[in-house]
Order: sequence, then C-alpha cells, then structure tokens
Amino acid sequence: MEEQGIVLAGGRILIYWLYPYLEDLWQPFRALQYIGVRSGMAFAISMTLAILLGKPLIRRLRAAGVGEDAGFSDDEEVGKAYAASGKAGTPTMGGVFWLSAILLTMLLFCRLDEPLILIGAVLMVGMGTIGFLDDWMKLKREGGRNGMSRRAKMFASLFLAMLVVSAYWALGDPSTGYSAIRNLYFPILKDLFAQPDTLGWWGFGVFVAFQTFVILATSHAANVTDGLDGLAAGSAIPALVALALTSYAVGHLDLAAYLNLPHIPGSGEVTVMVASVLGATFGFLWYNSSPAEVFLGDSGSLPLGASIAYFAIVSKQELALPLLAGVFVLEVSTSLLQIYYCKFTGGKRLFPKAPIHHVWQLRGMPESKIVARFWIVSAVCAALGLLLVKLR
Repeated sequence: MEEQGIVLAGGRILIYWLYPYLEDLWQPFRALQYIGVRSGMAFAISMTLAILLGKPLIRRLRAAGVGEDAGFSDDEEVGKAYAASGKAGTPTMGGVFWLSAILLTMLLFCRLDEPLILIGAVLMVGMGTIGFLDDWMKLKREGGRNGMSRRAKMFASLFLAMLVVSAYWALGDPSTGYSAIRNLYFPILKDLFAQPDTLGWWGFGVFVAFQTFVILATSHAANVTDGLDGLAAGSAIPALVALALTSYAVGHLDLAAYLNLPHIPGSGEVTVMVASVLGATFGFLWYNSSPAEVFLGDSGSLPLGASIAYFAIVSKQELALPLLAGVFVLEVSTSLLQIYYCKFTGGKRLFPKAPIHHVWQLRGMPESKIVARFWIVSAVCAALGLLLVKLR
C-alpha cells in the first residue's frame, strides 16, 4: 500500500501525525491517506498561504525600505534598462514567504518519517538560508559589499549540496530497499543505466560530484533566470508539473514497471512536496507577475533551483533535466558561454547580451511578451522531457 503513502505496522495504519485526529473528526478525511489527494490539497493550501503571507510581508518590506536597486548591474546598458522600467524600490526577498508557505504545507501534508522528504527539506532550508544572508548583505551594502563573496557563497552551497547528496547515497544502501537511487538512468535507452555503487569509493565520489553539480548548476540557473517579472517562477511551473508526474510514477510499482523506470519507495511521497513547491510558486507569481510587486531574490531563486534538481534526482530524471528545465539551461548556458568566450577572446562577445533574455529586453520588446514566450518554451521543453520518459 506504499502507493497510498501509508505504512503498515502491527495491524495499525501509521500516517503523518495529523491524520488520526482528522479521521476521528470526519470520516471523509480518510482520503488523506492517498498521495493524489494530499498532493492536491498541498497545492491549494501552499498557494493560499503564499498569497496570504505575501501581502503583509511585501508591505513591511516596503516600509523598511527593502527595495531593488534597479540601476545596479554588472552591465551598464542592462542597468539603465532596469532603471527605466520602474522597478526601483520594488521589494526583494520574496523567497521568504514563498519558502515559508512550502514548509508549513509540508508539515501538514507530507509524511515526516520519509527520509526523502527530510533530505529535500534540509536542502531547501539550507539554500534558502544562504540566499537570505546574501540578500540581506546586498541590502545593507556594508562596506560597499554587494552580498556574500563569491567564494563564501560557493563554499556554503557546495558543502550543503555534498552533505545532502551524501545522505541520499547513504539511503541507497541495499538493506534499506532504496538501492535504485544510486543508479543513473539514461533517457530513451531502456536497459542502459550506470551503477556507480559497483565502483566502491570511486563510485561514491563520482556520484556525489555529479549530483552536487546538478544541484548547484540548477540553483545557479534559477538565480540567473530571475531577471524579469515572473520569468523564473513562471518558467519553473512546467518543470515542476513534469517532475510531479515522474516522482509519482517512480513511487508507484505498476507505473514504474509500465514506463520501465526504477521503483523507489518514498518517491511517491515526494510528489506531495513537489505539489507544495508548485502551489507556493503560483502564489508567488500572484505578486511577481508584471508589474512585479516583489522579486524572489537569492532567498527564493536558490532553493527553487535546488528543489527542481532534487526532484529530478529523486525521480531519476537528472539526465533528462536539461530538457525538462530547458529555459533555465538556456539562460545559464548563454551566461557562462558569454563569460568564458569574453575571457578567452580578449573581450569579444558571443551574444549581444547574456543571459539571453537581455537581448530582447534591450531591443525594446515588452517585458510581458518576453516572459510569456519563455513560459511557452518552458512548457514545450517540459512536454518533450516527459516524452523521453515515455519512450523508455
């Protein structure tokens, strides 16, 4: 009965702490044992909480003068474009109420005895804390500093990601029933997958290095994408929907067999967590859509990207993630290519501007149109990513 999100012990059904009390109050609450029901409720509650928490927090941030320095940018032209867009003074750190809504919803609807839930929560809270500290230092601008130093930020993120991946690897011990999480499954190719576990400590090192890279790259990609009203949040939604479906499929014995995917106990429960993130992202978009009343900031973009990476890792779609989260990959790829091309060619540019959304921004295309088109691209990429899953 693990597809229903319950554990049987001694003839009694042990579900998350709230269930027994709700069942006594009203019999229909028995439906909360099903992952699909809890995922739907988690989505609705998380979105509602984000909307309710967002309004007073935005008001307080405005009163405290916690606003965007719209003219500040590494690129002078981009800085001028932001200054002319009327974004000056728009509050940042919207990730605070976004992440709060997710964590509150997880406490209500997730099984807190599921290790995959706890590992994911540690990753999100850790990344949110790093992002919050970076945002806070940017706002204070003490000593002229623009946030945490790159070295300190990278070290903290690297340590957290390696810690989380190591815990994930430990969970894959053959005696736990989670052994499939140590494998890497290739898209399209049905019977081809890598087993780092067979290489001993070398395999452990390769696995940790690769999965750490996936987490850091995706969190950085979300951070880079958070540049226009609704761009990062809206582009994340199709990817989250796709990952909700894959995590449920991997956690369901029959669906996993039908799709030729590994069956991972507890992955279905992660669907409830994905639904919480998805709902909070819709709630954040309520205020972040054009014209934005608040921005994610590092306190939101870092855990958003890290959560997308984690859901892909849990559902064994890390190798399909570049397509599932195509917009984020496009944004961060153009940014990195621009940096290294400029470095090795003595200042020449590969693109007019990077990340790529700046190209159309500086050409005068309305921001809402740029964002809408990126949302469309994101939806197409997520659909194609799901097609790869079916092709297995």
